[in-house]
Amino acid sequence: MRVRRLEINGFKSFADKTVVDFPLGMCAVVGPNGCGKSNVVDSIRWVLGEQSPKQLRGHSREDVIFNGSTGRRPLGVAEVSLVFENTGDITHQSFADLAEIMVTRRLYRSGESEYLINKIPCRLKDIQQLLMDTGLGNRSYAIIEQGRVAAFIEAKPEERRLWVEEAAGITRYKNQKKLSLRKMQSAQDNLNRLMDIMVEVETQMKRLDRQAKKAQKYNELRKEIRGLDLNIASSEYLRLQDELSQSNAERDALGAGLLLANQRVTAQETDLETLKVRLVAAEQDISEAGQKRLRAEGDIQKAENELTLLSREMENQRRMRMRYSEESEELKLRLRTQEKDLAKARRIGEEAEERLSRAREKASQAATEASEFKEKLKVMENRVDLCKQALVDHLSQTTQAKNRLLDLERNQSDLLRRKESLQTRKDELAAEVKDLRSRFEETRQERDGLAVEMEGLDSQAAGLEEERLLWQGRVKQAGNQEQQATRAMHEHKAAVDALTLAMQSRDWVQNGVRRVLEEASKQKTPVEILGITADHLQVEPGRESLVETALGDDLQAILVKSGQDLKNLSAWAEESKLGRLRILALDDLGQTRVGPPSGMEPITAYVRPNQGFEPLANLFQDAACCANLDQAWDTAAALAPGQFLVTDQGHRLDRPGAALLGVGQREDGVLARQNQLAERKGKLEKARADLERASQERSEAEERLGLQEEEFSRIRSQKQETERSLARLEQDLFRVKETGSLKKRELEGVEYHAEELNADYERVAEEYSTIQEKLADHQGRHSELEEDLARAREDLEYGKEELEQTRAEENQARLEEAAVASETEYAQSEAARLEQDTQKARARSESLELEVDKADQAIVRFSERKEAEQLRLGGLYQDLDEQKEAHQKAKELHSQAQMQLSDLEQDLKQARQEQRRAESACQELDLKYKELLLSRENLCEKIMERCRVDLSTNHQNHLPEKPFDPETARMRLAKLRQQLSNLGAVNLEAISEHQALSERYNFLTSQKEDLEESLADLRQAIRKINKTSRQRFNATLEQVNQRLAEIYPVLFSGGQAQLITDPDADPLEAGLHLLVELPGKKVKNLEALSGGEKALSAVAVLFALFLIRPAPFCILDEVDAPLDEANVNRFHDLVQKLSHRSQIIMITHSRRTMEIMDQLYGVTMEEKGVSKILSVNLAQGESMAA
Repeated sequence: MRVRRLEINGFKSFADKTVVDFPLGMCAVVGPNGCGKSNVVDSIRWVLGEQSPKQLRGHSREDVIFNGSTGRRPLGVAEVSLVFENTGDITHQSFADLAEIMVTRRLYRSGESEYLINKIPCRLKDIQQLLMDTGLGNRSYAIIEQGRVAAFIEAKPEERRLWVEEAAGITRYKNQKKLSLRKMQSAQDNLNRLMDIMVEVETQMKRLDRQAKKAQKYNELRKEIRGLDLNIASSEYLRLQDELSQSNAERDALGAGLLLANQRVTAQETDLETLKVRLVAAEQDISEAGQKRLRAEGDIQKAENELTLLSREMENQRRMRMRYSEESEELKLRLRTQEKDLAKARRIGEEAEERLSRAREKASQAATEASEFKEKLKVMENRVDLCKQALVDHLSQTTQAKNRLLDLERNQSDLLRRKESLQTRKDELAAEVKDLRSRFEETRQERDGLAVEMEGLDSQAAGLEEERLLWQGRVKQAGNQEQQATRAMHEHKAAVDALTLAMQSRDWVQNGVRRVLEEASKQKTPVEILGITADHLQVEPGRESLVETALGDDLQAILVKSGQDLKNLSAWAEESKLGRLRILALDDLGQTRVGPPSGMEPITAYVRPNQGFEPLANLFQDAACCANLDQAWDTAAALAPGQFLVTDQGHRLDRPGAALLGVGQREDGVLARQNQLAERKGKLEKARADLERASQERSEAEERLGLQEEEFSRIRSQKQETERSLARLEQDLFRVKETGSLKKRELEGVEYHAEELNADYERVAEEYSTIQEKLADHQGRHSELEEDLARAREDLEYGKEELEQTRAEENQARLEEAAVASETEYAQSEAARLEQDTQKARARSESLELEVDKADQAIVRFSERKEAEQLRLGGLYQDLDEQKEAHQKAKELHSQAQMQLSDLEQDLKQARQEQRRAESACQELDLKYKELLLSRENLCEKIMERCRVDLSTNHQNHLPEKPFDPETARMRLAKLRQQLSNLGAVNLEAISEHQALSERYNFLTSQKEDLEESLADLRQAIRKINKTSRQRFNATLEQVNQRLAEIYPVLFSGGQAQLITDPDADPLEAGLHLLVELPGKKVKNLEALSGGEKALSAVAVLFALFLIRPAPFCILDEVDAPLDEANVNRFHDLVQKLSHRSQIIMITHSRRTMEIMDQLYGVTMEEKGVSKILSVNLAQGESMAA
């Protein structure tokens, strides 16, 4: 592989498109400092993928774009193309068969960049892969830049090994290793994530297994509930059908009677409407007659007003005519004065224009003469420059033309061969594009069919989504009601528990009583304890304080069965030292003989003992209640022994003059707590009933929602499957389309390349003939050019003198022209103003004459209209009398029609009463019929909601086959629903989710095995890459040292050099150290070497690498600059030896280096800031000279 051609356009100083054709041997790029020689090397590095602006001697990426010069604007794009001739070094399968490969890079000032291979867009990575292991690259040893020849010596050990790796050909292996390491890291990360996912999936599978079993039980219960529900509903539907049939027959009979009544009413209403029509017609006649009368009176009034208006208008027209006539006379006098002034101004303007024309003609003539002399002078200057340039370029052009002829002959043969190759590729691409088009059309039709199916699924999903949202709302509403009932139940239960706990704690009784009750609960008392008094009383709510006051200490008295029990308990209490106790024996509680005070309300009205504890009533038989203390005090005087009074405020009076105040004033007394406990228990039972009802409603709503969810899930799954299919087809379609586009672009590129080849062939042929003609014209031109230069210089001096004289005459003529132009402009503006005023006056005069004529015509017209209005007014008075007579006649006819209408309305009223009685009977029957229909519809709707069955068409299919008891079936249904409710929340998707999760777990397991296998393969591949890279690196390093042993003594006339690695490091990562021994010197480190010694040492390593693995070409930028004359000769010998293996391109200022080159390329800057290249074939020149 070698470099055939370099095309530069807009890169740094190369503003114009520049094409450099490189020969097979050695060539040099020469030129003065700053002309752009190194830009040629930068362009090659840039097109090979260099990304660092610093390496290209810039600060930003845009610095490589031509930034303008004193005579040129900046460009917007830089483009470099490098053409390689493929001699078999390219191993990339896409380009191995091509004879030439063009690599192109573009950069726009906006920051966008493009890479192309054979004018087909590609990536930088594609270019790097194309050139990998060919010895080329933006950082390879094939390109040595200016001032960096000794960089190898000064580099770090790790950086030196890059040259050896490139020569060893292990760059590809290193890239493969990096890619494998990235893949291995990615696979390891994926494996870690996969393990985390598998742990999570196992946890989910255990949970879903329990949910799936629960969902299966739920489905079985729901299926049985549905069957019972349908049996009950079908029986009910048949019963409603029978009642509807009977009701429908009764409706038909009543409907016939109603029809007869309606017919009678309709006939009478028709007669009534006919009479009303006549009455309305009479009213319309009256109204029309009245309106005609009013119109006649209005017309008379308008006619009188019109006569008055016409008189006023005639007077106004006469006054306006007089005013217009006076103004017209004044305008005529002013117009005659302005015409005289206008004629004078025009005469002055014409004279000024004649003078201005003469002045302009004189100035124009002077300017023309000056311009002619200036053009002549410019032509003379150009002629002098051309003559100079022609003399300078004569020899160079002649040599360049001959070299170009040889290159053009080679290009013609190459172009013919490339045209044949492109035609073959064009035919192949055309066939591939045709096949891709047919595949694209088939895939597109399949995708359109799936899109139509997708639209249908979307509409179904939208309908199901609306129903699902409706039932979700109902479930939510039922759930809210259930939550409210649950909260109420918990609230009441908490209150019941608190009150029960308070009652059981007995914190309101004496300590001794509490101890007796505790011992009794443990069955440690000598007798049976029946509780205390408060436990066995039922008190009316609100009267608890009254009863507690009446009972006093008896409220917490201990109850026993008999007097003997009382004695035994008393003895036991004394032994246990329980203190003071009050004990009541129920069998011995005798009834008092006194009773409550007469005339007072007894306490027994508000309290009664529980069953079995009736003797407790004797405790308050003698008590009565009073409204307040005053009433009790007054009544206490008549109290008998044993009687006592209590008040609502908690006061007690048991004898005259004695009172116990505030005895029972407690809001949380024991009796009040008992009543609160009973009330709370009732509310608790009600809350439980509400909760059960809400739970049932929620279960029914959830069942309906479950059906909707199943249907929606099915549609969603079908939709997802269709979407996946559609996505797959879209991907296929996109892939086919992209492939077709790539093939089409490649075909277009091939066609474009073929057209360019044809154009290049024609250009080459044309250029060949043109160059031959130029060579014929170049003979004997030198002396002619010198004579032309002398004559041109004499003519130039004479032209400058005549130009100065002509410019002075032109300035004088311009001054005269400006003065006359000012006078002419003033005269013209004055004439224009007078002309405008005259036109306005004439127009106004003509307008006034027209206004006078219009006024005369208006006066005549108004006079005629006045006479006509007077005649019309007489006829209007006669019409008014006729309209008054017609109006009176219409009123008489209207009165007769009203009398007939009154009689018909009385008859119609009686007929309508009969009609309403018949309608009422029909409405009652219709109401019953509608109620039956509504019941049937409600039944059908409920069954449709719960079971998705239409009873109107399918009730026969769901009737029970065996003898059927609806009540028993309803009880069974309620029980099943309760079982369903007891299941709680059920995940109906758990079964399918568990199955899907199991499949996913199996898939993840297989993925895990694949990842582990992939990691093992990657580790094996990395080990193999390391082994191969280590072997090749060591072998290459040994070869380099062998070559260094040969080359180094040649360059330094003795001495030796060797590359070694760090002894303790891995050869794949170890740095390289250069050990040198110079003749007669002891070198401790490389920094002690001089600049020339460093350069020669680096060149020795470079040439050793090239002898082992030659790159297609070698670019050396001023490498010979630091070398002395003796070292330059040795350097030249090595370069010539290297040129047999690689293409040599050098940038140099050394004449001796130029002498050994086969071809020279001269870089010049004829235009400041813009580089151009000229080529000279030295080998051909020597043969021609010989």
